[in-house]
Amino acid sequence: MVPEKPAASKPLWNVMTGRVFISYRRGDGQAAAGRLFDRLLQHFDRDQLFMDVDANEPGVDFVKSLDEHVASCIAFIAVIGPGWLDARSNDGSSRLDNPTDYVRIEIESALKRDIRVIPVLVDGATMPRPCDLPSSLQALARRNAVEIAHHRFAADCDDLARSIKRAVGVATTPMAPAQPDIGSPAPNEEPSERLSWSQVLLSFKGRISRLQFLLGLIFTVAVFVAFRSAIMLTASSIFQGGEAKAEEVVKLLALFENRLTTILEVGFWCPIWALTLKRLRALGQGWKALLVFVGLDVLSAILDLQDLDAISTQVALFSLGLTFMLAAIKGTTEPGRHGHEPLGERVVPARAHTPSAA
Repeated sequence: MVPEKPAASKPLWNVMTGRVFISYRRGDGQAAAGRLFDRLLQHFDRDQLFMDVDANEPGVDFVKSLDEHVASCIAFIAVIGPGWLDARSNDGSSRLDNPTDYVRIEIESALKRDIRVIPVLVDGATMPRPCDLPSSLQALARRNAVEIAHHRFAADCDDLARSIKRAVGVATTPMAPAQPDIGSPAPNEEPSERLSWSQVLLSFKGRISRLQFLLGLIFTVAVFVAFRSAIMLTASSIFQGGEAKAEEVVKLLALFENRLTTILEVGFWCPIWALTLKRLRALGQGWKALLVFVGLDVLSAILDLQDLDAISTQVALFSLGLTFMLAAIKGTTEPGRHGHEPLGERVVPARAHTPSAA
């Protein structure tokens, strides 16, 4: 038998021993803490993160248990939301003033140890001053805080993960910039799929950047105008070549133009709606938001058929203007099930906060 080749071990300098503890207050920053945990799973193994989803066994002394969990960690994240400092118990007293408050116990235990303690500000929270904290927690106010903003949540979490790895001596692998291709967003552009132009114009899957959306919309409108002009020129030559009088020709052309415009609009609904839906997804919306645009287009067509040209034109222009506005609104930077962060996107680093003076 050929002896089995031993599995290669990871270099010691790239192995992280210990866990990252995520502390948060229920009812304050809870949703952000959950999103942070999910995002950090892309950088750390599941057993390298601790949150209270890892429920303690019944009957366990939670003070002792929390202290033991913190003792096994090499980094501690204190998630601070807008109501973190002012949280109250049922009797109206400050929770942080209660020595048995679990958040206070977690932070006190972390501050006693030589580990990296990182205050993370979410939902627009500000860093508390030392004088606002119990004496055992005042050292927290001297730690540089990191803000995680909603509109750049993924990028800020990724930067936080890299900072933790650097602090504990774990190597990080930088993302290699990708070569731009046709239809790709510029640096600092919002997430988008790498779609072909046929997919950009006709597919209802994925999401697209502002540039892709604008170019696709301009192309579609230009093709619509070209088709309409060509058909109208042909119809005009046919009507004028017949025996109809001049005034009859004008009426026939006006009627034909009205019906032709309606038919062409219906024919171009598919690419317009496909572009709109993919752009709405980049803004965190979806099919429900698309129904607004669908309703406006259908209403315009019905008004056309009722020969209410003035009102129909106003509705059509409003719908077109609303559609073009989607090209001016910056999309979310978070990846989702309809798209990914584009390679080469500029990552905005999380901002460090200088501790406030007492």
